[in-house]
Amino acid sequence: MKTLTKITLVAIAALSSALTQAATTSASIPVSLTITEKCTISDVSTNIAIPNDTTSGTGAFKVTCNTPYSIRTSTTNTSDAATFVKSTTNSSHKLNTNITVDLNGTAVPVNVGAALSQPGLTVDTYNVNAALIAAVVSTTPAGTYNDTLNISVDY
Repeated sequence: MKTLTKITLVAIAALSSALTQAATTSASIPVSLTITEKCTISDVSTNIAIPNDTTSGTGAFKVTCNTPYSIRTSTTNTSDAATFVKSTTNSSHKLNTNITVDLNGTAVPVNVGAALSQPGLTVDTYNVNAALIAAVVSTTPAGTYNDTLNISVDY
């Protein structure tokens, strides 16, 4: 019995020594998310009908960016800062126009000038107005006259 007690005590001592010598280890795993910069142009008016007088036809589009951006616009038909619509059947028939783009009253350059910088992180609705400089008269050649407003967003 003494031997059994000695063995038991030795076993308890060995187990207790192993328990007190136990170590702890740890590790970390970083968790992250990368959101890429993105801009979209949406809800673009399909057509702006310019009235025959000097009142404006209107349209709009939206820009949504998750980062700061700059916007500029241009027209297909341009002569420096001047814009015009031209006949689809006779390109020499042109009517001068005034095309403006704005965001809450702040003008976006059309064809000339520095791009308009915006902070992003919102849905920005831009208004477009297009009007003839001079009203159509009885000697204005009949037909369809067109131009295109191009929108460029850099981010």
